[in-house]
Formats: sequence, structure tokens, C-alpha cells
Amino acid sequence: TIRSYFPKCVAVVALLALSVGALDTFSAAVYEHTVILPNRTETPVSKEEGLLLMNKNIDVLERAVKLAAKQGAHIIVTPEDGIDGWVFTRESIYPYLEDIPDPGVNWIPCREPWRFGNTPVRQRLSCLAKDNSIYVVANIGDMKPCNASDPQCPPDGRYQYNTDVVFDSQGKLVARYHKYNLFAPEIQFDFPKDSKLVTFDTPFGKSGIFTCFDIFSHDPAVVVVDEFQLTAFSTPQHGTTCCPSSRLFPSIQHVPRPWESIYLLQIPTTPACT
Repeated sequence: TIRSYFPKCVAVVALLALSVGALDTFSAAVYEHTVILPNRTETPVSKEEGLLLMNKNIDVLERAVKLAAKQGAHIIVTPEDGIDGWVFTRESIYPYLEDIPDPGVNWIPCREPWRFGNTPVRQRLSCLAKDNSIYVVANIGDMKPCNASDPQCPPDGRYQYNTDVVFDSQGKLVARYHKYNLFAPEIQFDFPKDSKLVTFDTPFGKSGIFTCFDIFSHDPAVVVVDEFQLTAFSTPQHGTTCCPSSRLFPSIQHVPRPWESIYLLQIPTTPACT
């Protein structure tokens, strides 16, 4: 059991039924740490200052990824807001955002960092996955430009999303999920127009992803579990599941204790319950 001293939680990864010939078990690492925050999250900073702070948090994450891979983990799940922090305004989060393309573009940022503009955060995450041969699940901010032709386009001309990204063990971007059920204080982000069920394939099974507060809503949490016949899924500690004996693996931020921890779980791929 992981106890949280702050009500924030991870990108939640849901593990689905395996294909023929896949592994019987796999190891999942869940990671938690005290996030390095800017001095004043409500005051806008330059892109350079924002990147400097995010790199400090990724430096911490890098140690965790290397340790998890060395211990045999196939995937590591990191905390929501674990790279850029929280309690931003719409304007002050902007320097921390990147425009994240659809995974269908077949892109390994570690090898082609400039293919979609300047993407230093995605490049580092991709290289962490590739260099350590491990799936990396991380939470960052996505920005999508829009204009007056879209009646729902915000006045500043962009959508801003709380976003989970997944890089496979080759460093390829394989999933992008925009959090559908935002928590009340998340005023810096927009609600997606539609809820999308996001999945990605791995050698240890097809996986789905949702984030933190999503666990309290039918869509997408229950929908992705039901539609894809989940055998296991992860959830925040204070969440509930539709299957009492399902195996859980949350990753949670901690404040104010300056610690970091990795939990390595051996996950059976047979159904947890029927």
C-alpha cells in the first residue's frame, strides 16, 4: 500500500488480456517523488525557465527509470504533474506545454527530436525509454492551436490538455491521452471535446490508460475496463474498482516529504476476477 500526503495521482494504466505467446507475468514499476516546483506557479516564466525546471524533475525520474529497468521492470508509471508541477493559471502553464502529435505518426523523438518542432521534454522521455529498454508512462501538458473557425476555441487560440504519454522500449511514442475528467483546481487545462479510449500494445498485453480523477467516472474508466475485458488495472489509492480482486499499481506524488520511492510489482496476466 502506498500512502499519499497530497491528493494528486498518476496516469493510470489499465492492463488488458494478453495475445497468444505473450508473457505469463510482467513487472510493473510505480514511482513517486516530491516534485520540484517553480517559486510561484501563478507567475508566467520564460520557455527556458520552464524547461530548466522540467529537466530537474526528469533528472530525478531518470534515476528511477534506470533503477527500475535494472531490477527487471517492463514498464514504469510516473506521477501526474510529476514533471511540471501544479496550481498553475492558464497563462503560467503555457511555457511548460509542447504540441504532442498523434502516435500514428510513427515517431521516436530520441532519434528525430526536431521532426515536430522543438520537443526537448519528449526527446528526453523517449531516450529514457529507449536507452533502458522499458516502457515509460509520463504526464505532461499538450497544446493544440485553434482559430475562430472552431466555435469552442478558447480566446487565446489554443487548447491546453493534461496529457499522458507512453513511450515503448524503443523510445517510440505509442499513446497520448487527454485527461477527460479534470479536478476542480485544474483551471489551466481544457476539457477534451470527447472521451477517447486510448490503448497501446506491448509484449505483455494490450494496455489502456486514464488519469487520476477519471477513476471516479464511468467514462472512460469503467468503459475501457468493460470494453477491453481487463485482467488488471491501476487506480489512485482513494479510488474504487469494478473488480474487487483486481491488482492495483498506483504512482503518487508526495508533499512535503522529500522522498522518492519505487515499487516493483510482479503482475500475473491471468484474469483477476470474472
